[in-house]
Amino acid sequence: MNTIRIYLIVACLCLSITACEKKDCFTPPAPVVFEFVDAEGKNLITTGQLHKDNFELREELGNRENELVEYKIREDDRVLLPEVGWSEGVIQYKFLSTTKSFSFLVKARKNKACGGTIIEQITLDGVEYEQKEGYILVILERE
Repeated sequence: MNTIRIYLIVACLCLSITACEKKDCFTPPAPVVFEFVDAEGKNLITTGQLHKDNFELREELGNRENELVEYKIREDDRVLLPEVGWSEGVIQYKFLSTTKSFSFLVKARKNKACGGTIIEQITLDGVEYEQKEGYILVILERE
């Protein structure tokens, strides 16, 4: 009788310990937002130099294959990439436009504490840029 009671107590303790470790939460990655400006700091979407018909973003898949990346132009004329940063690892992207093209890398890791992913680093290549609070300012000058 005492051994059954001890087994039940141990089983309850084990269950309570494992239940405490599991967190019921999920953290999406921080949004990736670009603001494209000219050398004078004027927003290229606001001025009409960039619009949905003359630029696109692509994810490089390897073997010369790529995939169109969804984006949204926000009310402040910044470009939001809602699906970038959800995969862990280093992902290569390209921004293609009639003004200038450049590539960029997004490095993300799994959020072990609460699920989801955390973007660790975004690096742009071949263009001048500045990391701001909540967005990346990209200076595009004609090639």
